[in-house]
Amino acid sequence: MGSPLLQFASESGIHVSLKADGIMQVGPVTVTNSMIYGLFCTVLLTMLLIAVARRVTFHPSKGVLAGAAESMVEFVINLLESPFGSRAKAAKYTPVFGSFFIFIVFSNIMGLVPLVGSQVAVGESPLLRPFTADLNGTIAMSVIAIVFVQVLSIKEQGVKGHLKHYFSDKPWNPINFFIGILEVFGELTRITSLSLRLFLNTAVGEILIAVFASVVFSGGKTPLTVIPVFAFEVLVAGIQAYVFTILAATYLGLAVMHADHGEEHEVHHAPDMPKTKVEAVQT
Repeated sequence: MGSPLLQFASESGIHVSLKADGIMQVGPVTVTNSMIYGLFCTVLLTMLLIAVARRVTFHPSKGVLAGAAESMVEFVINLLESPFGSRAKAAKYTPVFGSFFIFIVFSNIMGLVPLVGSQVAVGESPLLRPFTADLNGTIAMSVIAIVFVQVLSIKEQGVKGHLKHYFSDKPWNPINFFIGILEVFGELTRITSLSLRLFLNTAVGEILIAVFASVVFSGGKTPLTVIPVFAFEVLVAGIQAYVFTILAATYLGLAVMHADHGEEHEVHHAPDMPKTKVEAVQT
């Protein structure tokens, strides 16, 4: 990804960084601009959703925000229906995976606001940096997603059933044990895959917008030229939220698949119940 884009940005005086910048020190913890932005988005999104929930509760007539929130929830349920195989389970897990989807979309779109980036700076560092444009942020989100997958899988089928997902019914078979170790290692690679995919797409978009906006404004061209880039970034924000959510949900769907098949097996192969005395007499 190089360097021509980054080199041009540096020569044009644009602040381009692939890592978050430290803003303040709180004890041993360095508070970065992406952490501040993530906290800001979390608080703002929480307040917005609480306001929408209250409006839906006390004012049954739908407003624009209430309708948008309902449409997004319905979209997430339909999205999760495929990996879980049923609408009931999709609705059950929507609060978890829908939170990831809404936060990623909201965080990425808010990153297009002019206050985010080099426009508002503390020293030479921007005060706000998109949370998903920081690799530490996307790794944290990926770790939380995979931990949720493990916890929900154990809650759904128990510890024994969850371990069967990795080591099958005969874990002490050398082949099964080896395959199980590879499956466990695969969970770590999933964290890497989720975090890098989200980070790179967001970071590249931030650099693209900064460079393109600099060229437009420095050349005295109309700001309307930037609109296609912003529209493209909004599209990418939705796609990345979709990919992250569907992958995380698919991981859980695969983990609980054995439990579902086990229940179906027991139903289809259940032994015949003994007849009662009344049924025996009637027969």
